[in-house]
Amino acid sequence: MEQSWDTYKSWVADATRNNKKYYFRGQSDSRWKLETTFQRSAKLKGISLETYFSTIINDVNYQVAAFEAPINFQNNAEYGAFLGKLQHHGFPTPLLDWTLSGYIAAYFAFKNAPLSPNVTDKVTVYIFDIEGWNEAFGSETNFLGVEQFVSNFVPYATGNQRMARQMGVTTSTNVVDIENFIMQKGTERNRTFLWRYDMSAINRNVVMRELNSMGINDMTLFPDFDGLCRHLKEVHFTSHQHILPPPPPPSPLNKNG
Repeated sequence: MEQSWDTYKSWVADATRNNKKYYFRGQSDSRWKLETTFQRSAKLKGISLETYFSTIINDVNYQVAAFEAPINFQNNAEYGAFLGKLQHHGFPTPLLDWTLSGYIAAYFAFKNAPLSPNVTDKVTVYIFDIEGWNEAFGSETNFLGVEQFVSNFVPYATGNQRMARQMGVTTSTNVVDIENFIMQKGTERNRTFLWRYDMSAINRNVVMRELNSMGINDMTLFPDFDGLCRHLKEVHFTSHQHILPPPPPPSPLNKNG
């Protein structure tokens, strides 16, 4: 079956009708590996997970305390929420962002796609059967253990409006090549846990306009001033979306009325 925006929407619709729970992740270049921000950043300097959790996170917690109360590392809920918040604000973590919405994943895939793409440029949406994976392999997280793992990781969205708006979920892992790892585990169990949808980047502006009509845009997914400005840039400078007229100014009060 051809992998296009139209067939992707049909796939998402079928999954919704069948009440299937999948994790979705959009990436704006089909050549990119499925890897965490920690793995991408750490390999440049040879940073291990041991160093990350014994040294780096302690310093991060100390510095973040200038903005909010330091977290208690003995409290798993606090620790998980802390990692989730760091992830959504650009600090490298061994978490991988997903969303429960196939359309929000498409937004992340197409948003940073080339504005003047080549015919060969493609974006990717990964679809992960998280329920099947949990049944087969459990959801234990042990970053410093010997065994390789990909695990469901469910931090609270405390103080993290972005995660809530994006229907964000995460997996944790100590694996470098996540896609290959999941595929190999699937082969061992004779079943498929992970699919990928590669769609042409040429459709970028059409898809972004359609997602905007669904209420999926920078302003709704990033509920802050930065998100508003990115949305207005998309509307006015990038995809030339239809612009609604501003509301009329309020009528002056009639003091004699």
